[in-house]
Amino acid sequence: MQLLQALNLLNETCAIRHYSLKTQKSYSHWLRRYSAFLKDPKFKLLSPEEKLEAFLTRLALSGISASSQNQAFNALLFFYRDVLNLQLGPVDSLRAHRPASLRYCPDRAEVFQLLAAVTNVGGYPTRLIVHLLYACGLRVCEPLNLRIKDIDLKQRRLYLYQSKGGKGRVVLFPECLAQPLERQLALAKAQAELDRADNLPVALPGLLAKKYPYAARSERWAWLFPARGICRDPRSKTLVRWRCHESNVQRAVHLATLRAHLEGLTPHCLRHAFATHSLQGGTLVRDLQVVLGHNSLETTMLYLHAEADRVTSPLQDYIGEPVPAAAPANRLQTAPLQSAYERRCPARSSAPVLTNATLSPGHPPRAISPRPVAG
Repeated sequence: MQLLQALNLLNETCAIRHYSLKTQKSYSHWLRRYSAFLKDPKFKLLSPEEKLEAFLTRLALSGISASSQNQAFNALLFFYRDVLNLQLGPVDSLRAHRPASLRYCPDRAEVFQLLAAVTNVGGYPTRLIVHLLYACGLRVCEPLNLRIKDIDLKQRRLYLYQSKGGKGRVVLFPECLAQPLERQLALAKAQAELDRADNLPVALPGLLAKKYPYAARSERWAWLFPARGICRDPRSKTLVRWRCHESNVQRAVHLATLRAHLEGLTPHCLRHAFATHSLQGGTLVRDLQVVLGHNSLETTMLYLHAEADRVTSPLQDYIGEPVPAAAPANRLQTAPLQSAYERRCPARSSAPVLTNATLSPGHPPRAISPRPVAG
């Protein structure tokens, strides 16, 4: 099978199964790399299982992350099983296990410092979008996928559809964001009126445009954060109005971290901060699971760090002097040490001093008289 034919079949299958464009793009990427890998003549006589094992082993030896290896395995497994209808046997390849990583959560002061430093980028209201990420615990794409019909200003609710895993949920936004959202809603409606006058549709999910032809030009289905320009729909190939791209939000957060000297923070860190700060404020874990859209309660429990909170350090039982600060390493280090000794023992300041360095097994301690420090 030629690569172009295989990619067309893969894209059609992803569209039938309502996979997201990101998943379709990722699977196509790994299929291209797999096809380039199999150009070597030595792989022609191998079975599909052996070809897949060789490719995954090559990826593991190249040093890519465990998550990328799992992504490549799932993409090729989908291609064989769902596209080609070929059932594979066991695949015994060298693969890395994904390590358990802790979620970094900035404290409240860092979050407020970041929110104060963020600005609008590219003519988009990225400042409002970043505030929504922390206010509602959203992923970076979830506020961008909002449409005019998905916001309820009276009850202060956001209706999220087709989030990660195709799930939907309802979140509340705080009162302080009501007026900015109302202004953005007015701008979105004005843009929808201009697009309807120009007979320009908006992108709709799945086959909704065929089922409801009027919806593509309806104000209810217009984006809350529309893009400034028009583009071609990657599936229908028609000119449509798309939404603001997530790269604008990522760039806004990156520039804010540079201004606030908080390098390393990403938009997803605000979601972690929302979850951690909500639990610290007394929110129930079960309620937080629903708001975040987690399938498993164990995923939400990772924000608690309950095991670390239940373990107390045995050093708390130690009663003694505090640990002194380390003295600077220089040639005059003996002088402050000697003066401290003289302050503790003024009557024996001229007596020999015993050091731990002179204590060796089988030999008695050797007395060392303090030498005068050169002035």
